[in-house]
Amino acid sequence: SQVVFFNEVADDIKADADRDQLFRVLMNIIRNSAEALEAALPEGQSEGKVHVRAHREGNTCTIEIADNGPGVPEKARAHLFEAFRGSQRRGGTGLGLAISSELVRAHGGEIRLVEGSGVGAVFQIVIPDRLKEVETGRRGARTA
Repeated sequence: SQVVFFNEVADDIKADADRDQLFRVLMNIIRNSAEALEAALPEGQSEGKVHVRAHREGNTCTIEIADNGPGVPEKARAHLFEAFRGSQRRGGTGLGLAISSELVRAHGGEIRLVEGSGVGAVFQIVIPDRLKEVETGRRGARTA
């Protein structure tokens, strides 16, 4: 493969999300990027790059997956996160992004294609922290 992956996520970044579901979301998007890059780069030409970054701001974690591929065609954008309608790849079903969108929304978050200036596609996933359970009872009351 001519695709190089860059994990630029700091070790101390944490997302308040189900590990397996978040892994599936990231794999779907990263796989799409790699497939688009492999299809777009002629043999022997420069390498494709996929960068994964994340940062926390307040009670949210934002994850960004960016590539230097051909970008998302305008025709695909309208139905990007819809099953069986969002794929522009021959034989593709569009299920990867549809499933990813559902999983992110189940966490109270959102996933979007970010308009970039330049080549490639940039997907952004925003996952909020869950609200912590508040104990019932009077303020200052002792619990045994």
